Amino acid sequence: MLKNATQTQLNTTQVHKFGGSSLASAARFSAVADIIQQQDPQHQLWVVVSAPGDTTDTLLHIIACADDTVSRDQALTALQKQLQQLITAALPAADATEVSVKLKHWLAEVPDALTQKRFNDVLAIGELVSTTLLSAILRQRQLSATALDARDFLRLKRHQPDLTQSTALLSTLTLPGHIHVVTGYIARDEKGRSITLGRNGSDYSATLVGALVNATEVTIWTDVKAIYSADPRKVVAAIPYQQVSWHQACQLAQLGNPVLHARTLAPLSGTQTALRVRSSYEPQLPGCRVVQQVAGRQSFITELNDVTLLTLHSDIALSAERLALELQQPVISLPQQGDNLCWLLPTACAEQALACLADADIHAVWDTQRYCALAWLKGADPVLPAQADSVLQPHAVLHRYENEQQVIWLLARPLSSDVLQQVHQQLIPHTPSLRVVVAGTGNVGTEFLSMLMVQQKRLSTKVQLQLAGVLNSRQALLADNLDISQWQLLLAQSDSCCPQQLSAYLTALPEPKVLVDITPSQAFARLYPDFIAAGCDIISANKQGVTLPETEYLQIKRAGQFHNKQWLTNTTCGAGIPVQRTLQELISAGDNITEVSGIFSGTLSWLLCQFDGSKPFSDFVLDARQAGLTEPDPRDDLSGKDVQRKLLVLARELGISLELDDIRLQPLLPVGLENGSWQDFWARRSLLDAELAQLLTQAKAGGKVLRYVACLSIRNGSVRADVSLQQVSAGHALAAIAPCDNVFVIRSDWYNDNPLVLKGPGAGKVVTAGGLHTDLAVLVNQLTGKTKLPAVLT
Repeated sequence: MLKNATQTQLNTTQVHKFGGSSLASAARFSAVADIIQQQDPQHQLWVVVSAPGDTTDTLLHIIACADDTVSRDQALTALQKQLQQLITAALPAADATEVSVKLKHWLAEVPDALTQKRFNDVLAIGELVSTTLLSAILRQRQLSATALDARDFLRLKRHQPDLTQSTALLSTLTLPGHIHVVTGYIARDEKGRSITLGRNGSDYSATLVGALVNATEVTIWTDVKAIYSADPRKVVAAIPYQQVSWHQACQLAQLGNPVLHARTLAPLSGTQTALRVRSSYEPQLPGCRVVQQVAGRQSFITELNDVTLLTLHSDIALSAERLALELQQPVISLPQQGDNLCWLLPTACAEQALACLADADIHAVWDTQRYCALAWLKGADPVLPAQADSVLQPHAVLHRYENEQQVIWLLARPLSSDVLQQVHQQLIPHTPSLRVVVAGTGNVGTEFLSMLMVQQKRLSTKVQLQLAGVLNSRQALLADNLDISQWQLLLAQSDSCCPQQLSAYLTALPEPKVLVDITPSQAFARLYPDFIAAGCDIISANKQGVTLPETEYLQIKRAGQFHNKQWLTNTTCGAGIPVQRTLQELISAGDNITEVSGIFSGTLSWLLCQFDGSKPFSDFVLDARQAGLTEPDPRDDLSGKDVQRKLLVLARELGISLELDDIRLQPLLPVGLENGSWQDFWARRSLLDAELAQLLTQAKAGGKVLRYVACLSIRNGSVRADVSLQQVSAGHALAAIAPCDNVFVIRSDWYNDNPLVLKGPGAGKVVTAGGLHTDLAVLVNQLTGKTKLPAVLT
């Protein structure tokens, strides 16, 4: 399909960070272990953890009580009891004892550490508990897991990471094949002293580790589903974005957005590492990816309450970013007015900011007015709607600052949720978009694109279906929001592309996006893990992917599970007949499938329905070929291999471990006729005619008809799969069919004596393209929140 297509390897490094809310109880530790256990075993995993729940707050209270030994000891006793209960609930007794001994030792050292003012060593205890406990839970699940204290390798000099020294130290601690569970929030400075990394410090630790191990992706697991267009607690219509550009994520962080901190992003800037935000409470959701290169821009509004202004002369050596690093708080540089700079920052740190500036011999004027700020980060349309200013004017707007990327309003008081809703509606009107890339432009591909043009108009009020690419084995047209009516002309003027170019394009394309594979290419199907990693759902009419060797098939499934992407293959067997979806729904409802049989080839269905002995069978084959009902070489149909592949599709849909060669195959062709050219076959066609004539005579004598049947039987733990020509009685479900019909007979615990029968045209460009659009509708409904996808069978 593409030039130089090669199989993708998934042997990559992943970093996963879990915050305190994700580790607040024994149940939450177990849920985190579940998430880790579900990751692809081919990935090298690093896990960064915060202290459990509110442990850090308790340790800060103990530090505050350092001079009050009675209060300090009471708090220590309460903390030990709380953490001991956590450990006992999370682990079997033997494993719990080992962790408890370490906890008792760490807490026993607290009084001396307080006396010596080693406060950061005290604060480190929470993270040490999390790493020790989580690694013990993982080992108890038979996973190789090692707890690492980040202070053993992570070095910072004057707030900046020493990546060279840190990398060298980490290399001595890395154990191949192990899951490394690392303390977040803590490190050491150039003098070897324990330090903490401040606000969102564990997130920062995670991206630092990601940079050190050259991770493919860093996932921040938190208690929010995504990065939203606004605070979803105040704005019900806030949009959960699935993809955000790196530049805009940095802008959000500088504006004090609570999901991401500016320092969190810094270690990965300029790398190829993607950052993802996901909910540990709803791990089935895809979350939001922050990627280095992405087309288009999202739009956001965010609030900053209780902020103030500093005014400085523009000719200074200190930047707002540097002051933010010193304060560990957001400092926003507002659009410059005249010769002065204006910085917006939290009122609580204004005096500290003035002191830092004074140390640098910089004079600043503090506007002691307290403000509430509303910031609009502009999206693809940078024009401020007049209605937005109209909504805000009655609410005491004192200042407004605007540049090409953002608008900031300073107000005297916070806005109500109702007003925020109105502003959000004006600034971020939303009709979700789904970008569609189509591979394959034959009869079915052309029909699918024709239908897509109709669907664009029909669904325009609830979703924007944007054609973002069309490609075949010769050319690739890759551009967002193509004019679908011009795709043939534009494609003819396009060049070919290699897999790396296609993957890079798909990665940069904003989510959500879907690749529709209507090719017959096995090489293209082998690239599915790359396309999934690029953020694409896959809809496939290409049977090659679902019939790859099982190791490769499972690799695609694991990629989909890891990236929370769908692989919909309902047209690979039965075209538009919903056989796979029916099997999914039966199993999800609790039924047990015992047999699936039927007629899976529209071509062979037509031939055997028409063959009545009035003329040789090969003449019917020639008629079918001339009518376009067969492959260019009809022996591809007569071989039965297409039916064999379709039976394997259904076996894998049922979670049965089979390879293609495990399915017994009786071709319709006599032995030897599969060799040579079509002309060679035609010269020897009498062998086929004689054999079929004899079989037809035998069937008629018994009051039966010939049908080419596939059968998968699952009984008492034994699996039998075969494809063969059979004689069936006139009353059988496979007898009364129309030419080209496919028939699927499903027997189960619920449908045993009277099986469930699905019947209809199993081939043809219209029904196959329609089946693909049925799969597309599943994604559209998921995007618009109307339906959830059925459980994925593995």
